[in-house]
Amino acid sequence: MALKRQRLCQRRKALGFSQERLADIVGVERSTVVRWENAETDPHPWHRTRIAFALGVTLEQVDDMLADVSVAKRRGQAMANSNQDHDASSAAAARPELLGDLRSFLTDYLTPPSQPVQSLAHLRRSVRRIHDLYQRASYTSAARLIPDVLRQATELSNRPAGPDRRDAFRLLAAAYLAAAKLAAKFGDGEIALLSADRAATAARIGDDEALIAIAAYQAACGVLRMPARATEAEEITRSSIDHLAARGSTASPDLLSAHGALLLLAAVISAGQGNTKESAQLLSRAEQLAADLGAEQNRLWTAFGPTNVAIHSVSAAVHARKADQALEVGSRLDTSRLPAVIVGRRAQVHIDLAAAAFMSSTDRPTAVLHLLEAERVAAEAVYANVQARAVLLDLMTRERRAATPGLRPLAERAGILT
Repeated sequence: MALKRQRLCQRRKALGFSQERLADIVGVERSTVVRWENAETDPHPWHRTRIAFALGVTLEQVDDMLADVSVAKRRGQAMANSNQDHDASSAAAARPELLGDLRSFLTDYLTPPSQPVQSLAHLRRSVRRIHDLYQRASYTSAARLIPDVLRQATELSNRPAGPDRRDAFRLLAAAYLAAAKLAAKFGDGEIALLSADRAATAARIGDDEALIAIAAYQAACGVLRMPARATEAEEITRSSIDHLAARGSTASPDLLSAHGALLLLAAVISAGQGNTKESAQLLSRAEQLAADLGAEQNRLWTAFGPTNVAIHSVSAAVHARKADQALEVGSRLDTSRLPAVIVGRRAQVHIDLAAAAFMSSTDRPTAVLHLLEAERVAAEAVYANVQARAVLLDLMTRERRAATPGLRPLAERAGILT
C-alpha cells in the first residue's frame, strides 16, 4: 500500500493549493512536493521553513505532519538525523517559552492577581502599555506583563454591577486581544484563538462592536496558525466584513478601522491563495476606508490608515509571489507617516522586501540589507518572524561571505546559528 502524509496533503488542500502551487511558493518542482507527500523523501531544513511560511504553520507543526509517516518508514534514518533536524527546528522557531505564564493563566484564570487590584484608570494605562509594547516589537516585555494585567482585568470585571462594569469588560477584551496578538506572533494558534474568543465574549458584554470585530480579526490570525482549521480564517474575515458593511462601519472611527483591518487581512489571505484579482479588490476597498478615515491613526491598535494599506499591498504581492510588484510598491512607501509607536509594522516592510529581493533575482546583498534594517528598526520583529527566519535560512544556504558580510552575524543573533 502506498504511504501518504495525510496531514500535509490536507493542509495544502485546505488552503486551496494544488501541488504545483505549493511547489511554486516553496521554490521546488512539483515532483518534489509529490515525493514529500508520498513520504519518499524528506524536505531539507531550509525547505521546511518555506513550507511553514507557505502553509501558515509553525516549524514544529510541519515536523509533526512529516513525522507521521517518515519516522515509521525510515526509523533508522530518522534516529540518525534527529539531532540535526531538532536543532534546525529549534533554531528557526520563535520563543514559545514566553507564552508559559499566559498559558497557565488561560487554564486557571480565576487565580487572583499577584498585586492589589488596580483602579479602572490604572488598568486602562496597563492595557495601553502592553499594546504599545507589542506594536514596538517589545514582545518579551509584553509577554511578561500580560498575565497579571489579565488577572487585574478579570478581577475588576467580576465585581458587582456598577457604572464602570461595561468599561471593565472592554478593558478585559482589549487585554485578551493583546494576548491573542502575541500568541499568533509566536505561532501558537490555540492560545491565540482561545484569547480571541475570550476577547469577543468580554466585548459583547461590554457592548463594543468594534472590539468584537477586532476579536474576529485576531481569531482569524489564530486559526491561520492551525493546520486543520486554516480555511476558517477566510470565513471569519468574510463574515465579519459583510456584517460591518451591512451595518455601515463608518459610524465611528473605531468601526471603520476594524473594518479596514479585516479587509487587509482578507487581501493577504486571498493573495496567498493565488486570487490576485480578489486581493486587489479588497485592498481597493480598504484604501477607500482609509481615505474616509482621513489620516494615519491607530484606533484600537490597528494602525489602520493609508500607509498601512500600502504596507499590506507589499505583503499581498509577496504572498502572491509577485516580487517585482512588491519591490515597486515598496520603493514608494514612506513609513515615517505612521504613528511613532508602530515600530513592528515598519520592520515588517523590510522583511517583506527582503523576501521579494531574494525571490526576484536571488539578490542576496539587498535581501540582507533589508533584514539588517528590519533588525535595526525592531530586532525582536526579526527574531520572532517566521518569514524573516525563512529568508535567513535561504540566504545561509547560498552564503557568499564576501558579498554578504552581515548575514552570518545576523543569523547568529536571530538564533538560526548557534
